[in-house]
Amino acid sequence: MARRNRLPHNMAAGILGAEVATWAAIWPSLLPRPWWVTALNVAIGQAIGHFFAASAAFGLKNALRAAGKRPQDHLTPRLKRNAHWVLGTITIAAMAKSVRNQGIQANLVGKSLDRGPVQAAIGLSLGSLGYGALLLLGEIVQFTVSKMSQQLGRAVPMLVAWPLAVTTFIVVIVALSDRVVLRRFIHSASVRAQKINRSVFPGSIMPWEPERSGSPWSYERWTAVGAHGRRFLSGGPRARDIAEVMEFTRAREPIRIYAGLMSGRTVRGQVRRVLLEMERTGAFHRDTIVIQMPSGSGWVSEWMSAAPEFLTKGNCASVTLQYSILPSAFSYVVDKQAPIDGAHLLIRAVRNRLDSMPEDNRPKLYLSGESLGAYAHLDGYDNFEDLLASCDGAVFTGPPSMTKLLANLEHDPGSLERAPIVDGGRHIRFAAAPAHTRHDAFGRSYSHEWQRPRVLIAQHTSDPIVWWSSKLIYRRPTWMHEPAPSTLYADTFHDMGWAPLISFWQIGLDQINSLNVPGGHGHNYYEETFWYWDSVLGSQSRAPLTPRLAQRAEKWIRDHPS
Repeated sequence: MARRNRLPHNMAAGILGAEVATWAAIWPSLLPRPWWVTALNVAIGQAIGHFFAASAAFGLKNALRAAGKRPQDHLTPRLKRNAHWVLGTITIAAMAKSVRNQGIQANLVGKSLDRGPVQAAIGLSLGSLGYGALLLLGEIVQFTVSKMSQQLGRAVPMLVAWPLAVTTFIVVIVALSDRVVLRRFIHSASVRAQKINRSVFPGSIMPWEPERSGSPWSYERWTAVGAHGRRFLSGGPRARDIAEVMEFTRAREPIRIYAGLMSGRTVRGQVRRVLLEMERTGAFHRDTIVIQMPSGSGWVSEWMSAAPEFLTKGNCASVTLQYSILPSAFSYVVDKQAPIDGAHLLIRAVRNRLDSMPEDNRPKLYLSGESLGAYAHLDGYDNFEDLLASCDGAVFTGPPSMTKLLANLEHDPGSLERAPIVDGGRHIRFAAAPAHTRHDAFGRSYSHEWQRPRVLIAQHTSDPIVWWSSKLIYRRPTWMHEPAPSTLYADTFHDMGWAPLISFWQIGLDQINSLNVPGGHGHNYYEETFWYWDSVLGSQSRAPLTPRLAQRAEKWIRDHPS
């Protein structure tokens, strides 16, 4: 009985499914792929195709056997041979088209093509080897389950023994994966993250400006702010740089405040330290305060920080706190509430302090964050009305797909998922490119003037962090097949293919490669942030941003990497 539950006679169906799945696995996704990503796509895609085809053949064969039919007897050797030739031809054609598509996709994101037929062949070959390894693993699993089923069959009916064996095996594997694999993996990542957090990146030097945390005048020690905090406090333009680049007669020294994650100090303790630093540096006497939430490891985008500093003539204070030392993905898995709590407590404390000041003599408060930093801000609110009431504007870039506030946002009818319109663009605007601050994805003017407070949410059409979702497992999302007018400025294929599970895996792997593309594509939000900040700051910006000034500021940041 246990033997009949294995699928050894469905290998042909499994291989057929694997070959068909290969066509989907090498479809273009959001970003051009290196050979090793192709290999992973092919291996997993073929395994998925094999599993579903073999399972379907198993069920169909049993059903036909019960009906007394054997359609396989009508499959002649010639028919099988012709089928092999047809399938092989389609696979070769799919490979050739994949190489061509990779070239087109590389051009779409402004990346030189480093993958040709040889790399494609290597990726496909290694992927097929990986598929073979997964098949072997599958056989081991089936053998183990069959043996367990035989043993259980001595105590319970065989009809119950096999499902019970499968359930027991799954429970054991899940428990071992959690206790042995996942926890050790996270522990190893944590140990490595702690080591990085204690380090000092090359070029990070203790600031001597009193306006910065970590300086000799600061309540927050240089050793307490972590590696990314030291980079944030060491880098960025000074008053002389702002005046020179933006052609001002003079500029103020921008304030940068950062509270690190320390053992024994709570988030509330970090917030108190930030407020002390704000009082010490005179942050509440600046015209502009920007609460920047970092990514999981404590990293803050220099583009997002420097843009308001250049635009406000240095008359601003950028404040933040570190809520984790782990990379964003691990940070979210370990404690997805930590970034939200950090942002919420910091905003509330700063807001309360501002509300205690005379209305005509208080700074404007802006919110900012990239990736998990955007998530930290956005998911701290139940709705956008509360967000708009708490600040004078916001710029968010690359918010991840699990951001509930965006997922539940009601879009205007007819607007695109990749560049949605909310309330005619009255307060909130989505942008795949800076031009979307002025017009929608169809090139039309928004039905409302952009009123304050303004919120700008930037999301590239090729950013897998934004578009990867568990729903890709079972449903083709709207953004894959919606219209793509030229004014959307899409940097992806117009009509992407979708396959259950495979597309989920493909776009998931795109995340690994999302920083390996030029700015303005993938998960890299660089020079465009100047235009986003200029549109949100409005009167807080001390000079109209021109392409020439933007280019000068961009050059300064590239020449002074922090």
